[in-house]
Amino acid sequence: MLVFLPLLAFAFLAAGFRRTQADWREALLLASVPWSLFVAFITEVLTQFRFLTWTGIAWSWLVFAFLCFMWSWKTRRATQTGADVADTTKEKNSPLPWDDRAGLIIMVAIGTLIALTALASAPNTWDAMEYHLPRVVEWINDRGVQFFPTIDWAQLNQPPFAEYVMLHLDLLYGSDRLVALVQWFCYAGCILTASLIAKELGGARRAQIVAAIFTATIPMALLEGSGTKTEVVAAYWIALAVYLLLHWRRSQDWPHALAIGAALGLAVFTKGTSYVFLPCIVLACALMWNRTAKRGFFLRLPAIAAMGILVCAPLWVRNYRDSGSPLGLPYFYGVGDLNTRMYATARATPTLALANVARNVALHAGVPSARINTLSTRAFSRLIRDMGVDPNAPGQIMASQLGYMPRFAVRFKPRNEVLSEDPIHFLLFLLAGAMVLIHYRRFKGPVHWFGLGIVGAFILFCALLRWSPWSARLQLPVFVLGAAFSAVVLVNVLPRWAVNAIGGLLLLLALPLALANDTRPLIARHGLRGSILTTPRDQTYFFDSHPEMAASFVAAAQAARASNCRNIGIDANLLHFEYPMMAMLAQDGVPRQIRYVDVENSSAQYAQPSRQPVCMVICLGCRNRPEKIAEYSATLPKTQSFGNLLLFTEPTH
Repeated sequence: MLVFLPLLAFAFLAAGFRRTQADWREALLLASVPWSLFVAFITEVLTQFRFLTWTGIAWSWLVFAFLCFMWSWKTRRATQTGADVADTTKEKNSPLPWDDRAGLIIMVAIGTLIALTALASAPNTWDAMEYHLPRVVEWINDRGVQFFPTIDWAQLNQPPFAEYVMLHLDLLYGSDRLVALVQWFCYAGCILTASLIAKELGGARRAQIVAAIFTATIPMALLEGSGTKTEVVAAYWIALAVYLLLHWRRSQDWPHALAIGAALGLAVFTKGTSYVFLPCIVLACALMWNRTAKRGFFLRLPAIAAMGILVCAPLWVRNYRDSGSPLGLPYFYGVGDLNTRMYATARATPTLALANVARNVALHAGVPSARINTLSTRAFSRLIRDMGVDPNAPGQIMASQLGYMPRFAVRFKPRNEVLSEDPIHFLLFLLAGAMVLIHYRRFKGPVHWFGLGIVGAFILFCALLRWSPWSARLQLPVFVLGAAFSAVVLVNVLPRWAVNAIGGLLLLLALPLALANDTRPLIARHGLRGSILTTPRDQTYFFDSHPEMAASFVAAAQAARASNCRNIGIDANLLHFEYPMMAMLAQDGVPRQIRYVDVENSSAQYAQPSRQPVCMVICLGCRNRPEKIAEYSATLPKTQSFGNLLLFTEPTH
């Protein structure tokens, strides 16, 4: 199947890099850079010719896979005449101790469970249903990633790299069955990258294994690794950029410099929070370099910057033309006061930043006891008030899309990928930081700078972005970097049995998350009943807060597919949960044009006049809305009702 072409191209790239690198992990990570640059490049190129179709994508991957094979073969020929790169250190060739081997086996088993979840369940996280995946459907319909009329601006101006990869997989496979593997592969990539960061910080094999286990058990990464949000993808690119920056101390050449620029650009091209996390981390890495490394980086800085800019430029241009800013609109779609839906804090002062640090630390203070969480809420609230700041200050809190302002509180939602906290990894980082201060002379300078860079990135995040109950997932990059830092320090300071106990506890706590993810459970409360393994896949689209809608959506999609209509409009103004309908309309393989209707914001300017008028409108949440019935029944008089959904069609349909 042609869907294997991207994997084949990656394998050829990895094989080529393996012949020039001492570490197979580094070969895999380096292979991801040209592979991802190709995804971004060919998506934008095909858009210019309105050829972003199955044919265009398939031929592009076929050519790219062939070029990767030729490069890999050339590398093989070159290594046959020279010495193969190999790491023959005594430690690498010695057998793994039983405890390290057991930890790795359990870690792989957990990763396998997450991969099974990604393949078995339909995408279902609320954000994915509203903007991550609807934009993919629109791109397929439009044969390009140009802007289009939509009710949700995030579908236009948010960084799109993860969705570009999902788009390619969707087109090649013919459905969304594989799209969650994008996050899973990046979850695996974060594990490998954290282990290499530990190596760059002076950690031996033991510390690298512990760093991998610490990273693999981060709750947010575990839960999101089987879904279609984008935090894990962003964390991967940030972590890879950090590894390459750390490695710059030992290797300064043009390929390495361009890889740094590409990783930084892809991080920004994946998620906007990368703008906030990267400055302190990059500065910390630069402070570790000697004079030669700094001079080499400075001389190549224009090329590094150019590489990152080239990756992001198409989106920046589209955003600037649309909103006057390369970053797009500063607020998100929703109801209520616009000022409450801003991403950035209303004011940035040292006191307000410190108050927001306390709020974000509180996200990781939740425990299973509701009483203790209440006491913690009071304690953190008192601390914030003592700073002269209201814990629920509107300018520092982000409103929900539905318009309500969440109140500051300590919560415990360990199996919810949006609200999950991470108290253990947070405490491990604090413990590691304390050990570095206590045993200051035992650790080299890079460890100190790296720890400070992570702290700086967290503080900058708190200072610039509003707090919300779902902010913990956005902090995933600092937890991945923190896992590497904690592993290097704790392996160096604590006895082996103590580190084993910590790793064992983390793996033990990770198993329920891998098995019983709230929105994609392999094992539900009643065993396999309610599991994604026994539930029809169509119904799993609704596992995240919308189970009561499944029957009506499925029935409406069946009725729509049974008609002869091929141009369908979706009105999601009253119920912004449209992707399940879009996905189910495409299940029979019949080509249909699906687009938003009744768009009244500025994105309406991107409507294509050449499109055929719709012969059906599916109005979500419209059953008891007379104004919607009057709006559509005038031209589409046949009306069908499915729960809270209405289908308006022409009499012949």
